[in-house]
Amino acid sequence: MADGTVRAAKAVMHNKHVVNMEAITKTFGIVRALDKVTFTLDAGEIRGLVGENGAGKTTLMNILYGMYQPDGGNIRVWNEDVSRNWSPRLAISKGIGMIHQHFSLIPNHTVLENIVMPTLKWGDIVPQWKRFESQVETLCGEYGFKVKLNERAEVLSVGERQQVEILKALYQGARVLIMDEPTGVLTPQQAESLLELLLQARERGHSVVLVTHKLNEAMAISDRITVLRGGKHVATVEKKSTTPQEIAKMMVDREWISPVMRNQPPAQPQFVLEVDGVTIEEEHREPVVENISLSIGAGEILGVAGVAGNGQMELAEVILGIKKPKSGRIFIGGKNVTRWSIRNRRRAGLGYIPEDRHTHGVITEMTVGENLVLDCVEYPPYSQWGITRSWAIDKWAKEAVQSYGIKTPGINVPVANLSGGNQQKVVLAKALSMNPKILVACQPTRGLDFSATEYVRKKIVECAESGVAICLISSDLDELLELSHRIAVMFQGKIVGEFSREGLNLDQLGLLMAGHRSV
Repeated sequence: MADGTVRAAKAVMHNKHVVNMEAITKTFGIVRALDKVTFTLDAGEIRGLVGENGAGKTTLMNILYGMYQPDGGNIRVWNEDVSRNWSPRLAISKGIGMIHQHFSLIPNHTVLENIVMPTLKWGDIVPQWKRFESQVETLCGEYGFKVKLNERAEVLSVGERQQVEILKALYQGARVLIMDEPTGVLTPQQAESLLELLLQARERGHSVVLVTHKLNEAMAISDRITVLRGGKHVATVEKKSTTPQEIAKMMVDREWISPVMRNQPPAQPQFVLEVDGVTIEEEHREPVVENISLSIGAGEILGVAGVAGNGQMELAEVILGIKKPKSGRIFIGGKNVTRWSIRNRRRAGLGYIPEDRHTHGVITEMTVGENLVLDCVEYPPYSQWGITRSWAIDKWAKEAVQSYGIKTPGINVPVANLSGGNQQKVVLAKALSMNPKILVACQPTRGLDFSATEYVRKKIVECAESGVAICLISSDLDELLELSHRIAVMFQGKIVGEFSREGLNLDQLGLLMAGHRSV
């Protein structure tokens, strides 16, 4: 732990307020992201920070972490005014760490290097890697995370990258943890362990800001809950004096949203997608997918559960055609497409919602309209004789914006300017624009607030009702239980169990995901 962090840790014991943010204002172009927001955080407090996508939660925390400078207002950390020239480096030196929803790892460096490098100083010519490795392994053991310290970050799954970010903050001696959707890709047991650790940290004087769209998490461990809506502070309430229904109403200014109504499974489904004995091997590695067989019928939702890094994403990529199997076959509509290109599979009716929308779903620098036709711009009416037809693109884009409820000032606005929920709606509209027969949906609601989550889930159910076969890969077990007709559990590249949705509980699924096969 750095000397500055030690001083900060001692200082926190003598001051009630760790953080005092007053009248914080931030504007991006014509959008006022924060409008005179006040936020305080006490020593030894866990604060839930909730609100819809675009409410200003992440912007406020990015200002606290020093990534953004506010346009107005004051920030005090342990009674020190840091309103000017505040930066992430200074925040970390005072024991404030932030685990972002979108990660900041260096792809071609190892996990260990990513965790340790921020703490190295000039003059550390020969870093003591053995000692560093031992320290990080101890942290991994405490949190129950299983990451390969010598693996490059670029080959990690999204869930594994999130674990590395958490470890990086802890290794730097963070006494204040800003956690943005930290349990989105964890099993129930891992999520429960993490929340327990946060409670233990609070007992030792740590402070935590839990940015989450899962109200049950906020209600489970928070001392107080702050609600933002439209860039404004709505309320900060004691957890013990409120209910999830009251919090939800403050977030969206309407009553509690009911769960999505699941469609009934087809009595005798006609199989649209069949995976037969597929094995995938990476270079110099054991099989990441081993002898997997599954079938999905028209109108059926097959949920695939598993801790990140157990072959789910490789399974999705081999279905899509990104990866080629070492053995086994893939059928779409009864046709063997194992050697088909991605383009031909898409033309055969395969739709795809990627796990990471920023990397594989949208091109953030391009406009909303351009992103909406990325997968079909080569076909009429969007182009003819190799020339794009802007009027047709604009017409479809305006229809999609209205049909999918995409909140944007216009179709010519860069996707980067949209909130996470609206970016995901663009991904969804793009995936469904070619009327797929099969939809592979990977973590479709990851990081979304419950209003956007409800919308995406309803669209998935509507797709199934229209006869689309859906492979739903998700680490959100509530989502799998809510939507799936059948659930297959993956562990270490194999399907270790398959169940109907009736008579199955989260504990059973979670144990299988963790490798306990006798449930």
